[in-house]
Amino acid sequence: MAQVIPSDDELFDVISKEALIDRATLSREANLEDLGIASLDVISVLFEVEERFGILVEAEELTDCKTLGQLMDKVKAKAEAAAA
Repeated sequence: MAQVIPSDDELFDVISKEALIDRATLSREANLEDLGIASLDVISVLFEVEERFGILVEAEELTDCKTLGQLMDKVKAKAEAAAA
């Protein structure tokens, strides 16, 4: 199966659903802490990303992420590496 690299919109949808945040409030510049996204929310997002897109990302790989954009870039980088 070819690796799927999710779009920003697809990742925003997952984050919105898993972290119970209004989709309209999400942007790449949004700070995770300001949005109330805790480590447990990140783990829920990662489970959904793995299930939906087949991308395995360990929570420890995201500990330095402060914004949604940084988190999403790391997920996409994992997908691109797996596709290569």
